[in-house]
Amino acid sequence: MGMLSFAKNANYKRFYNDLKEISKTVHKPAWLMFIDEGICAFRYKAGLQDYLNFRFYEKSAKERKTYVTTGYEYDISKVLGKLEYAEFYSNKLNFHKNYKDFTKRDYFDPKDGYEKFIEFTKLHPEFVKKPVIGLGGGGVEKYTVSDIADLKKFYDDMVKNNDFCEELIQQDEEWGRLSPNSANTLRIMTATIGDRSKIFFAAARIGSGNGIADNFHQGGQACLIDLKTGKLTGNGSDKKLNESDCSVTGVKYDGFPIPYWKEVKEMVMEACKVNNKVNLIGWDVALTKTGPCIIECNRCPGWDIPQVLTKKGMKYMVDDLLRRVIRYNKRMENR
Repeated sequence: MGMLSFAKNANYKRFYNDLKEISKTVHKPAWLMFIDEGICAFRYKAGLQDYLNFRFYEKSAKERKTYVTTGYEYDISKVLGKLEYAEFYSNKLNFHKNYKDFTKRDYFDPKDGYEKFIEFTKLHPEFVKKPVIGLGGGGVEKYTVSDIADLKKFYDDMVKNNDFCEELIQQDEEWGRLSPNSANTLRIMTATIGDRSKIFFAAARIGSGNGIADNFHQGGQACLIDLKTGKLTGNGSDKKLNESDCSVTGVKYDGFPIPYWKEVKEMVMEACKVNNKVNLIGWDVALTKTGPCIIECNRCPGWDIPQVLTKKGMKYMVDDLLRRVIRYNKRMENR
């Protein structure tokens, strides 16, 4: 999806209403910031949400240039994200098959038929339904079999809507203290060139208490992880930039240790070996009672969480990776 598609599908009314609220604190007219976003879209390929997330309304031109924007993400995905592997990752059923040693949970593909679905529900009286293709935690819902009035209709709707089912994750109790009703996850970002991979960013995503999804785009908060210590650091922030020093249950973020941190890093490094053709991946990791497991991953993941939490542009990191990948690809071609 290019910038023209983003522009066509953007919610300008909601964006302008957000600007009117911001204008009360930054003392700039909403209409002027609206025009300024048009300039940012042209000069920096910034989307409406970029303008809000990265506070472009109070940033200089020099600062704005340092950010990975939506349009720039799209451009680099052509090199770092390898579109030919979209189905390998983005189709969640394919992901389960390709990363079965790391997902570590049962799942049901509606193509296996209604009788298999009945078997699945007997094994898993509580389960999660998800869209086979989906982003941002949308459409993820928890179900209890005894509460479903008509299992056949439920199954038929899954087939119609291209959904599937997964075994419910039993979350590590200590980790669940932050928000027990959601599967709180870690976003681990890795860079891979050839047979070498490196974790360069990690953050925790904590649910708001209103649903099973922890996602930053579903009202949850994100908090930085210190890669060396494996502890949360600083405050958490939601998508609207509201900060908090503690989770919805009142547990303080700063200094909270991530369970199984050593195992998390080792698991992600092993998962990188499954397909080393994609250079930039964001892994979503859950922490269960028996250790970490991978929920899913994203090719060329979004940079909203890293840049919102660090409060700085990270384009220099992407540019450096891009240069190294291009050099590596040229060396391989010349062999």
